[in-house]
Formats: sequence, structure tokens, C-alpha cells
Amino acid sequence: MPLLNRSLLIAAATLSAVLASATPTDVHPSGNTANDTWINGVSGDGFTAVGRTNLGPGLMNAFKLVGNAYATLTPLGGHQNAVATAASADGSVVVGFSIDGSAFNQAVSWTGVNPTALDTINEYMFSEATAVSANGGTIVGWGFSNINFIEEAFFYRNNTLTNIGVAFGSPFVASKAVGVSADGAVIVGTRGDSFSTPTTLQGFIHTSGGVTAVDAPTGIAAFGTNGLTLTQLTGISGDGAVVIGFASSSLNSSPLGNEQAFKYVRAGSTYQALGTLTGGNWSIARAVNSDGSVIVGQADNALGDREAFVHQNGTMTGLGALETGGSSNATGVSADGTVIVGYASVGARTHAFVYANQTMLDETEWMRSLNGPGGLTAMANNLGNLALEGAHHRPLMSYDGMGKQTHVWATGDFGASSRQTDRRTSFGEVGASQAYGDTVIGVAVGTALQTQDLLFGGDAKITGQTFMAEIDTRLADKESILSLLVLRGEWDAQTARGYVTGGGNDISRGQTDLNTTTVRVRYDGPAQKFISNVTAAPFASFALTRVRTDAFAESGGSFPASFDAHTHTAKESRLGLLTKFVAGPATTLRLTAEWIHRFDDAGDALSGVNQTTSGAFSVAGLAPTKDQARFGLDVDHKLTADTLLNFSVHAAGYGQAHDVAGSLSLRRGF
Repeated sequence: MPLLNRSLLIAAATLSAVLASATPTDVHPSGNTANDTWINGVSGDGFTAVGRTNLGPGLMNAFKLVGNAYATLTPLGGHQNAVATAASADGSVVVGFSIDGSAFNQAVSWTGVNPTALDTINEYMFSEATAVSANGGTIVGWGFSNINFIEEAFFYRNNTLTNIGVAFGSPFVASKAVGVSADGAVIVGTRGDSFSTPTTLQGFIHTSGGVTAVDAPTGIAAFGTNGLTLTQLTGISGDGAVVIGFASSSLNSSPLGNEQAFKYVRAGSTYQALGTLTGGNWSIARAVNSDGSVIVGQADNALGDREAFVHQNGTMTGLGALETGGSSNATGVSADGTVIVGYASVGARTHAFVYANQTMLDETEWMRSLNGPGGLTAMANNLGNLALEGAHHRPLMSYDGMGKQTHVWATGDFGASSRQTDRRTSFGEVGASQAYGDTVIGVAVGTALQTQDLLFGGDAKITGQTFMAEIDTRLADKESILSLLVLRGEWDAQTARGYVTGGGNDISRGQTDLNTTTVRVRYDGPAQKFISNVTAAPFASFALTRVRTDAFAESGGSFPASFDAHTHTAKESRLGLLTKFVAGPATTLRLTAEWIHRFDDAGDALSGVNQTTSGAFSVAGLAPTKDQARFGLDVDHKLTADTLLNFSVHAAGYGQAHDVAGSLSLRRGF
């Protein structure tokens, strides 16, 4: 099932806990997200993936991933590049090739990250190691002969390289070994008269007892009828019982459109065509598990896209891609068949992936429910902001003093959004203030609740308490007000993070603590009179809000995550105009228009560990909306000489501030 989108890769995807793998969700090395990564194979236990990542034009690193640990595999001395192709059952031995300055490959093995050259007698001009037995004792591959100037298959065992290609004889002068059984006793590959323009090409099975030819057109009549005369083998099951490959009419580095995947069962010498995906035309088998029951590879689908597949129980199933309309290719499978690896397109890049439990999951999509406007940081920031947009959307000193020095108030606020997010917020507060000449000092405590619907069926709920302190002073012109407000919030967050898997939406649940600290400086300028009962005055504010989210672990769902603690500081300025209209002795109307600008260009990144795979992840945060307009109406109405009722309603454009917010406040002077 192709999965939504992309972002930085994430090639990777995640595995079911039941299937128990420790492969990662992001195989790109840090700081290299603009380049490409390929996985070429996986260890028998499914815990070590190997491949290559490019570092720019003409440069590439071989790598291995063990759980969430990425390690670059060193090339031979004097070489700049390397490629890893396969790993032993436990991942302790990795094979591939190192590339010298003349672009000649040299077959190597790695124990740890240090390479060992296999062709120590310089039998080959260049060479590649393609597969390794389960215990790492037998390595197979091919080299370009210094004598015959043609490809020749070899195996490497007990520190000795043995050329098996020279024994095939005419017309099979060219050969490549590409697979080996778990015990190292059975080697498979392809042989022919040439690998550039062959007229004959067939598979071979090499054992101590001799060589067996594998010729698909002779075993599958339809292949011969359709001109698929060339047979190439690509792998062998760990138990040595099943050999896989494909037949075609000619060779090409890209699929011609007539390749047909097949398997060959040694017991009984039987052939079976694997078929194609529904609506597709060609297929290539690339890897097989220990008992031959799971075969993976690549085929075209009904849309003409190249898609990774798994063949199991007689059925070929597409594994999807990391983006709609993208390509994917499965290149390796674990011994038990539960872990499939490969690579797929993500925009203009290539990203490695891991697949299991019918799920190819892009990391960015996996976290999209809790990123951007749906992130805990954004939710906590909005929750605290409701007080600043409601009970404290204006300085304490701007309310009618009613001739009293001491005031108490109770305020209820409500905010709702449905455009950027589907969010509902409520806030209640009680407070008191005291005037000291041209200065007012106030404190308040409050409680708040926010519920928010998240993507893919998820939701979040945040509850908590606030403490506010504000000091206002009237400047020398006796009209302008300068205020400083500090708001502290302590919150409990419960999340149900939704994401898409091959079986549909799934949910993982978590709970954590957050705290917010907001410091706002505001200036309200002097009023300018237009007509007898209408004035206008400018105002401006700047606020810093620091949000800290504690580390927490989710539970439930196919792919729960453990999140690292993180902090983010939002920087916001507001510039506005207040128009005040005195409607009567007891009632004043205030109209406001303001422009909100966010200075923090990026949201907080999400990082942690995929509990299913033990793989680390890091997803870049989504930037907040930078600019937003907001309009409001306030009604101040004196119920009695010392009791003021305030009602306000605000509406905002698309952005972080609530689409609609309302506040009702009762104030009493003593």
C-alpha cells in the first residue's frame, strides 16, 4: 500500500513488535539527508542491514545498521568508496567491495568496520563479494580475470580464494557467483559466453559433488515460447533447497519489461514461475529466506510503477512505496521471512526502507499526527495563549478602576479552531490587583482544558493550572501604559497518536508532563480623539513562550514510540490598533485589529526511539504560520458603581491563534 508522503525519508519503515526486528527507521547518516541511501541486504536474524549511501558526486560509504547504531564501513587503504552487499546470520561479517581511485572494485569483508581484502594474490583486475554464509565462513562473488579478461565466479574460505569459473569450460567462460547456502556448501550463480552481449546464459549450482545447470526456459515452457532464453540466478535459500532468479530475452541494467521471476526446487529439479503483480508485465526475484517460503524482489504494477514485492504461499503481493506513484525494490529478507529490506524513491532521492507486517511506513507520516499544529509544544503554547487572548488580551490598568484601589475578578475564556486544527480550549481564572499610584500589580491562578483532534483518528487532551503575575505602569503622558506579564503553566498531556499502516489507521497512546513560561511586554499608546466619544490608540507587544515536554513512552498500537524530552521557544509580536467608543455612562465598546508575527521559523523536532525496532528517529518540526490577522470586540458594562462586566469576542485568520475566542469577566472594586 503506497503511503502518503515523504519529507526527509525515511525510508525506512517500521516493523511489528511481534515480528521482532531491530532495524532502523531512518538510514541516512546525520547531515546527509539530501543524498541517497540503498540497503542491499539484511542479516539472517533481521537485526543488521547493510548497503551504501552516497556523499556527493562519485563518493559513497558502505554502512551497516545494528538496531539504531549506524556505522560507516572503512574502505581499503587508499580507497575512498565502498559498498556493502550482504551480511552473515548475526551481522558480524559483512561483505562487499572497496573502490580504488581508478574505479576498480576490490572484494572485501568487514569484521567490525575494518576491511579485509579477499584477492590477496591479485588474480583479478577487479572483483566483488556478493554473498556470505550464515557463519561468515564462506564468501562468494566474482572477479574480472587478469589472464582471461572475463568475469569468473569464486568462493573464499579459510583465507583462500578459489576460482570456480575456470572449471565450467566453453561456452560458459563467463560466470558470477551471487548466493550461498547457510552452511556454505551450496553456491549459486550465473554463467554464459558473455555478460555484455550473451547468446547463452544459464544458472549454476555448485557443490562439492559437481555442478548442476539451471535453465528456466527448459523447465517452464512459456518462458521458451516467449523468447526468454537467458536465465540468471539471484539467490539461494539458507537450507540450500530453493534457488531463485529470473529469465529474460536479453540483458539490460534496467528492466526490459519481459523479465519473469521463478524458483527452482533442487529436490525433484522442479521449476515454478512466480508470476507478476496484478496488471503488471514483468518481475525479478532478488532474495529468499531460509526455507524458501518467502521470496522478495521487484515487479511493475498496474500503474507501470516499479514496486517491491513478496511472494508467499503461491501469491505475489506488492509492498507499496514511500510515496504515491514512487518506485520501490526489495533486495533482502531475514531467515524467518519477517524482515524485508530495500530502497524506494522519495521525491528526487532514494531512501532505504525496512518492511514488515504489511507495513511500509514513512517516518514523517508516522509522526505527522504529533507534528506541527498537532504537536504537544504547539498545543501547550496555544493553551497558555488563550489566557493572553482572553482574560489578559489587554492590560489590567485598561479596565475601569471604578474609583477603587483593589480589584478582584473571575474570568472564563473559550477558544475554538477548525481550520488549521480541530481544537477546543477553555480557561477559568480568579485574580486580584492593587493600585499604587500610577502602577497596578495583579496576580491570578487559573485552570485550563484543551482537547484536539489529531490526524489519522488520533486525539489529545491537556489539562493543568496557571499562575499569572502582571505589573502595569502609566507613563508620563498619563495615557500610555507599559505592562509586563508572566504566565506559568503546569500541564498534563494525554495523546492518542494516529498513523497509517498497511491494515489501516492505528493508535499508540502516551502521557507526559509539560510546562510553559510566557513573558510578555506590551505598550499601549496614547489615545487620539476623532469625535467626541470615539478615540483610537496603537498597541504593540512581544512575547516569549518556552515550552518543555518531558520524555515519555507510548503503549499500544503497532508502532509505539519513546520520545525524548524537548524544549521550544516561541517568539511572537503583535501590532494593533484600538478604537474605543463610549456608548453611554455605563457602557464602552472597544474594537481591535492586530497583526501577529511569529519569529521562530521552525517547530521543535521530534526525536526518540521506535519501540518496535529499537531504531532511533528524528523528524524535523514544522514551521508555524508566520503571519496572522486578528479582530476583536470588547464590551465593558458597569452593573453597579463598583462592579464591571466585560465581554469580548475575537476572530482570527488562518494560523496558531484560535479561530474564534470569547471571554466573560466579572470585576469588583473595593
